[in-house]
Amino acid sequence: MKRSIFPALLALLFLVSGCASSPPPDADLPAETSAPADSQKIVLARDGETDFVMICDLGVDDAVRADYNRIRDAFRDRWGAELPVVDCGIRDEHDCEIIVAARNRPECAALMKELSQGDYAVSVLHDPDAGKTKILIAYKGGFARMCAVETFLDAFDGKTAVPETLDLRGHAGDCIVESTIRQLRDPCILAEDGTYYAYGTGWHCYRNTSGSLAGPWTDLGVVVDVPEHAVGCHWAPEVHRYNGKYYMFTTYLSDENNHRGCVILVSDTPEGPFREITNGHVTPKTWDAIDGTFYVDPDGQPWMVFVHEWTSTDDGVGRMAAAKLSDDLTHFVSEPVELFRADDAKWAKNGVTDGCWMYRTADGQLLMLWSNWDSAGYCVGIARSAGGAVEGPWTQDERLLYSKSMTGTYDGGHGMLFTALDGKMYLSIHSPNSPAGDRMEVPIFVPVREENGTLVWDLRTGGR
Repeated sequence: MKRSIFPALLALLFLVSGCASSPPPDADLPAETSAPADSQKIVLARDGETDFVMICDLGVDDAVRADYNRIRDAFRDRWGAELPVVDCGIRDEHDCEIIVAARNRPECAALMKELSQGDYAVSVLHDPDAGKTKILIAYKGGFARMCAVETFLDAFDGKTAVPETLDLRGHAGDCIVESTIRQLRDPCILAEDGTYYAYGTGWHCYRNTSGSLAGPWTDLGVVVDVPEHAVGCHWAPEVHRYNGKYYMFTTYLSDENNHRGCVILVSDTPEGPFREITNGHVTPKTWDAIDGTFYVDPDGQPWMVFVHEWTSTDDGVGRMAAAKLSDDLTHFVSEPVELFRADDAKWAKNGVTDGCWMYRTADGQLLMLWSNWDSAGYCVGIARSAGGAVEGPWTQDERLLYSKSMTGTYDGGHGMLFTALDGKMYLSIHSPNSPAGDRMEVPIFVPVREENGTLVWDLRTGGR
């Protein structure tokens, strides 16, 4: 086996900590995050090969495993090196190990014992006499796990070596912004002219002029001219600016057909009033259809993507569907097509398809956020169009975008994405999905970013 220690192969590394307190790349770093110029470096990979083996618990749930897989994938994507992964239950030791939260490994257990809830650490143990190197990744809590992995990836981003004295520690902190709105389901956020607007089930609109997502929100009341046949289920309004006007995609129960269906309303301002332009449900009148969202494809064709609810399918399993809209958004100009089923996702525990939202990546991939339940509760997953078009075919990513297993506190879902006034991207959901004690369904905002053709939490930014 090749030795993994080479003297002074690279210039001093700038290491960022992977959470809200990270300094910019050109900032002065604390002494403990950098090594003396003459210190040795730990080489992670060279010429497409690595001496390291990752040691972790392979019996963890999907969300934790997905974070561990990010380390393995980074070796492959950045250096073309396959990082072997070994279950921590196997006691055989290797000369070079990346040990992730393995309590049955004494070095990692000792480090984890030093940590309090929310703390994380990335530390190198190097024994030149024995020729052994261990990189320890330790944490306590779901946020801390995500920060620990992010710290590891950021520290080695674009590098093939790190100082043998590396010891990075921090606290996950509050990366999620919790709004001051006491209760609002299915929150959709619009940032317009320095003001935030929040729309949610019940057709209320909240306005925030503070410039901060954590600032005060004023309830403007119902901002919809309630249609004559809307007798209930005023669900999940989304507001999109399009061709100089503001269009609301929403759902209601109609007394004309006794079904829930999607409709489109329009207003000249974000504060309404929004009036219906679709002459009732635009979705099939014999379906329960909910949670319509708006998407314009690269050819300029507008679409509605929506839920064909499990309550009206032939087998009790929800579908996701889509149809082309007319240029004035008043009616469908194509028959709805089925995109995927709720049970297509391995992580999905119920037959529910909720809360679709479209996102196109920088490299042209088409993603869809949607909600179901995983083993921990209501959550947000990512579907991916293999062909890059609305019609698909669609596949389901293994890694969830939001799950209670990530936070250890509340579940949540019905996600949408928005760009904040400071230019950062956030996921908006309600959390929890049902009231828990004094905690109601609160709009929360999770900073996210695009990474390698998908969306991940942006733990480097923190909440604002």
